[in-house]
Amino acid sequence: MSDQIKLMLFLDNSLIKKEYLILLIFLLFAIFLTVLIIGASYFLTRQNPESEKLSAYECGFEPYEDTRHTFDISFCVIAILFLIFDIEIMFLIPWCICVIWANILIRF
Repeated sequence: MSDQIKLMLFLDNSLIKKEYLILLIFLLFAIFLTVLIIGASYFLTRQNPESEKLSAYECGFEPYEDTRHTFDISFCVIAILFLIFDIEIMFLIPWCICVIWANILIRF
């Protein structure tokens, strides 16, 4: 037998055809539905934006400075530190509770 025929016989009874075919069909259906919804929303609505919507900023403020202007990042550093310690506490408290319960169970 040639290699192509052996490969086709292998794919007929393989897990790829049995298990992953359903996932492939689901993925194709999801892509089709996504394209259909986005296309329908684009073609079924009126594309008539107002002049205010097309302006530089919707809030009405004009830009003050050049976009290349440097700014202080101390707020960003504080925010990142807050997130790090917040996540640390989020994992530390359940760990402490588990250790306490483990110590109680070991003593009995």
